[in-house]
Amino acid sequence: MTVIAVSSCAASAVLGVCGFLLICLWPVIFDNLMTLRNNSLIYRYWKNDQVDIHANFYFFNWTNPEDFYDLSVKPKFEEVGPYSFLQKTEKINITWNDNGTVTFKQKKFWIYQKQNGGVNLEDPIVTLDPVPLIASYLLRDWNYYTKKAVSMTLSPFFRKHYMTQSVGNLLFEGYPEPLIKIAAATPMFSHFELPNWDAFGYFYERNGTSEFEGTLNMGTGENAPLGYIHSWNYQNKSKYYDDACADVRGSAEQYFPRNLKKDILRYFMPDMGGNANLTFENEETVNSILGYKYVIGERTLDNGTNYPKNRCVCTGECVPSGTINVTRLRHNLPAFASLPHFYQADPYYVNLVDGLEPNKSKHEFYLIVEPTTGIPLKGNVALQANLLVQPVSGLSMFENAPKFFCPIWWVSYSFEIQQGDSLSVTAAGRRSLKEGLKAEVATDVPEQA
Repeated sequence: MTVIAVSSCAASAVLGVCGFLLICLWPVIFDNLMTLRNNSLIYRYWKNDQVDIHANFYFFNWTNPEDFYDLSVKPKFEEVGPYSFLQKTEKINITWNDNGTVTFKQKKFWIYQKQNGGVNLEDPIVTLDPVPLIASYLLRDWNYYTKKAVSMTLSPFFRKHYMTQSVGNLLFEGYPEPLIKIAAATPMFSHFELPNWDAFGYFYERNGTSEFEGTLNMGTGENAPLGYIHSWNYQNKSKYYDDACADVRGSAEQYFPRNLKKDILRYFMPDMGGNANLTFENEETVNSILGYKYVIGERTLDNGTNYPKNRCVCTGECVPSGTINVTRLRHNLPAFASLPHFYQADPYYVNLVDGLEPNKSKHEFYLIVEPTTGIPLKGNVALQANLLVQPVSGLSMFENAPKFFCPIWWVSYSFEIQQGDSLSVTAAGRRSLKEGLKAEVATDVPEQA
């Protein structure tokens, strides 16, 4: 019996020592695992998406465009969708830098997920014609007689303020629009950043390319925090915003800072040309892993009305809180980004149109991140594209137009790390090993027989 007791004590001592060593060494092991190198655990997750990202697009079908000039009738819209894609991202042109950062581009692919019945990419959508709208925006401050002359020149090309196009054309395929290329080559428009396109689509020439995303430089976790963006297109300031809002900072979409606090999560979004600050909402569990949930709320979308530091978000015309002016980012198309159905926006926007119903469960922008590791567990990145319509004197199509923000489409990018995934194990590991091994070391030695 004494031998058994001694053996039991020895085994417990060995386990205790092993547990203690693991507790001591785990931070070192973890830091090594979470450092981005071309042979590290996380490299393949970073270089090519290993977690499925589902992109669901919804369009707003304009049901009464013929009432455009009747100011007593609100524009009415009906949501159509979802049109589902699987988004894949590949990192290319990767350069490892001596300062602990990596420079790269990312190529994105959208793969259509055909559904049985229901919607398809051939569905016709009645929507605002964006090309004459671009012309009206560029010319809005020009001499009245110059605008009249241009209006007469363009009138044979644009007879209506709306059009009907398929979903596929409006997204990636594009539809023929030679006037964009003509305008880009015209001296009077040379100082505007117009694309040299012969077609138009909201994601035209983006599928399978890296140009829109630009060149990013981020920390690898060695001498600079993993995932932290240091520059975009070799600049630490975004040309699309002013003052502090132009600072390029925050995390890339795959990794966030370790040991997160219950306050602000900074997220860099090339689609927005800048940063999005998410605020902590609550703790949530995803596949048995505790995470912090961060959301885009009223503070993020405020334009300085309630939070003076956000004043620099107002580029060009300053509008009620709830939208971000991305006109500079969209080739001078008067575009404003918001949450779907103007969720969390000033009621001003919803009151200008009919058919929109903001809903937290459907339209929330959130990320759930494991706080110790900074690994995202689940998310729904949801954004809506809106075009500003306003009266412009001298241009016949818009001279008597109402002012409203026309909803065009919205998209949600959703993902969730599954149980058994190695990133999921890593996210859970640091916490569980710390807590579990501490508990094991503290466990009493079994009673002797």
